Amino acid sequence: MDNDSKETPEEVSASASPEWSRRQFLGGTVALGVVGAVALLGRSTVVDAARGIFGSPVRSGRVPLYAYDYYYVPNYMTWRVGDRMDIIFQNQSHTHWHEWTMGRHVNEQYFQAFGELSADAWRVDFWDGVPVTLSDPYKIDNFVPHDALVTYEGPRSLYNIQSGGDFSPTLKPGGSLHIAFTVPNKPGIWDFGCFVQEYVHYRTGMRGKVHILPA
Repeated sequence: MDNDSKETPEEVSASASPEWSRRQFLGGTVALGVVGAVALLGRSTVVDAARGIFGSPVRSGRVPLYAYDYYYVPNYMTWRVGDRMDIIFQNQSHTHWHEWTMGRHVNEQYFQAFGELSADAWRVDFWDGVPVTLSDPYKIDNFVPHDALVTYEGPRSLYNIQSGGDFSPTLKPGGSLHIAFTVPNKPGIWDFGCFVQEYVHYRTGMRGKVHILPA
């Protein structure tokens, strides 16, 4: 090839510019699309979609569960049947009482600000028949064992045991409780939430999910 056929630096730059501009445009469009999806669908929807694609790591052993106003961290967990769990439930709120309940098919017909409420928030309580050990209670407002097989470490008076309703420890602001158990043979998706103040916390978004895998 002779020298006359070579492109000058200016010609090379000019010929490359349209392709580079297209790449910039496409990249910017994708970025704006992600931002738009978050804005239109909400953070939780995008996060749920990401979990559906990439999955969630299996948790076992000592796992902290924090209650804030009005959400949990984490709000999604994956367990495996037969694994030993030690949930460290902690109320991080400085002003509100929070509980942890877990089950399926919430009784939504009772979602009202005033009036009579069902004693059982879930039609199916995850903890029914499950051996559970409670320990290190701190600032417990009350605890409802329901049909769980509960062992208490320390004086039972510290737990302020109540009857009626689903399995649910309710903590005062700053309270905490250890909940140890072996994941029962109940695979599938389970919901959890806080039904304090006549379901207001749950309706505000204080809820989450547990995905239980077979052994």
